[in-house]
Amino acid sequence: MIPVLEQWQIFLALCGAGLLLAFGFDCYRVGRYFWRPKRLRTHMGDALFWLIFTALTFTLLMFINWGEVRAYVFLALGLGTILYAGFLSRGMRRRLYTGGRLLARMMAVGRRFLRQTVLVVIIPGSMVFSCLTFPFAALRLFLRRHHPGGPPGGVKG
Repeated sequence: MIPVLEQWQIFLALCGAGLLLAFGFDCYRVGRYFWRPKRLRTHMGDALFWLIFTALTFTLLMFINWGEVRAYVFLALGLGTILYAGFLSRGMRRRLYTGGRLLARMMAVGRRFLRQTVLVVIIPGSMVFSCLTFPFAALRLFLRRHHPGGPPGGVKG
């Protein structure tokens, strides 16, 4: 028999887990908004999301209360989700959308920077490198063919 105080601790921990699961769902929702997947990919993403979160919930239950599934487990997870949806979801989604837009802008700037770096630095640099290495390669080939001495590796015949 689990003491009442420990049951309350488990209940509060599972409420926190419900909050985290709801936050993860909001993150997934915002991610789908930005990526705009087609119907099949949406279904695949939904299935993958729920599989991952089911595994996380199972693992969490194993750590918190040794995997015992009782009515208060469902009540706590549901209460955490409802509290998040009622008080935190709108503000968090707003921040997630803002963060997603900021991330998209930063990725666009980074892409532009990389493209300009390739055009300005890497392409001319590789051309200069190939122009400089050609004479050395030719000299190495010449020296290899006209090297005085016996057969390679010291083999005596």
